[in-house]
Amino acid sequence: MQQMEKWAVKKRRKPLIINGARQIGKSWTVRQLGKTKFRGKFVEINFERTPQLSTVFEQDLNVKRIVGELEILLNVSIGKNTLLFFDEIQECPKAIVSLRYFFEDLPHIPVIAAGSLLEFQLKDISFPVGRIELLDMFPMNFEEFLRANQNDALLPYLNKPEKRTTPAIEQKIYAELLNYFWVGGMPACVYEFSQNKNYRDVRKIQQDLLYTFQLDFSNYTPLVNKDCLMDILGSVSTHVCSQIIYSRLSDRFTVPTIKKGFEVLSTAKLIYKVSNVSVSGLPFSITGKQFKALFLDIGLLLCLSNVAWENLFYNKDMNSNFTGAWTEQFVGQQLLSAGFYPLHYWARASKNSSAEVDFVIENTGAIIPIEVKSGRSGKLRSLHQLLKENNHIKKAVVMAKISHHVEDALHFTPIYGVASLVNRDRDNE
Repeated sequence: MQQMEKWAVKKRRKPLIINGARQIGKSWTVRQLGKTKFRGKFVEINFERTPQLSTVFEQDLNVKRIVGELEILLNVSIGKNTLLFFDEIQECPKAIVSLRYFFEDLPHIPVIAAGSLLEFQLKDISFPVGRIELLDMFPMNFEEFLRANQNDALLPYLNKPEKRTTPAIEQKIYAELLNYFWVGGMPACVYEFSQNKNYRDVRKIQQDLLYTFQLDFSNYTPLVNKDCLMDILGSVSTHVCSQIIYSRLSDRFTVPTIKKGFEVLSTAKLIYKVSNVSVSGLPFSITGKQFKALFLDIGLLLCLSNVAWENLFYNKDMNSNFTGAWTEQFVGQQLLSAGFYPLHYWARASKNSSAEVDFVIENTGAIIPIEVKSGRSGKLRSLHQLLKENNHIKKAVVMAKISHHVEDALHFTPIYGVASLVNRDRDNE
């Protein structure tokens, strides 16, 4: 919303395309923008609900004619500073192409487009540079989850992880973090939990969401086999944040088919590829055949993995709940929300080497490795090895169940402080 509000007040607004998975709140957010920044001057066209309006774009791409016909058909006025919202725009490819002409011929009309599986259409359409603005949208992060559950008093401890916490406060934060692990950041799940705090009802919504996503697989059939997509989705949930190669994602299909299926699920934003890169300099260069994968949302991941809420919350040892893969998924999801997309990691690309650092980001021109630990920090052999061999890297971050402190180049911070630590340098710039 903050990025969209900045877009709304630009002197030369380009049409804005919001891209993201299904059911993450794209349409709701645009409607809220219409209410707040445009004072209700808002016209929404949903091409899925009103497919007949697609014919308006078939004759030609004269946007003055298009707007005139839309005003007549919808009985509305689309004037200066009226927010025009094309929802489910993937159902009208000509409307996608028309966006460039709104910028050239009707720049006074702000236009936002959103849709599901939008990148499938975008990859076949060539936009001239400088005519369109893209914004990726992700599930709600931990801070937004706390706000939704009226836990704003905990936010200073997220934004300033060095802030001294008492045992009681820390226990509260990790209890809410455990809730976030279960609920995740899909808006329908967060809303249900904020209203009723019912873990079973949240799980039912998650199951429905996953079922809806899988129904979409039929839309991908011309590109890749549906069963292959199911295999990949299941394998990613089992091996999330582990180094993998394409052949390990299914034993029923060829590597080219699996690779195509992985690309399709990535395009649909259900999974995110984390590539192994060299840290010798910027820009990052991908090395080796291995890669890692993140799931769209940690709550959906636990649902797909059939984790029972009783096992999660009745475990007497809270540390055991924050398993390595789940904690790394959480940190990766927060990094994506903070704008670090695509994500990378580092692993020594040589035989008989297990050296690996979970994430590597570029922040204000600096390379910052990030190591994630589900418990205490441990010996950090891989991170020390990376720093020893790359003296141009001046800072590394260790995320663990520890208090914030600094030891030479290592910045230790609690798991929940991930976004604030990497964003602080960005804000200071």
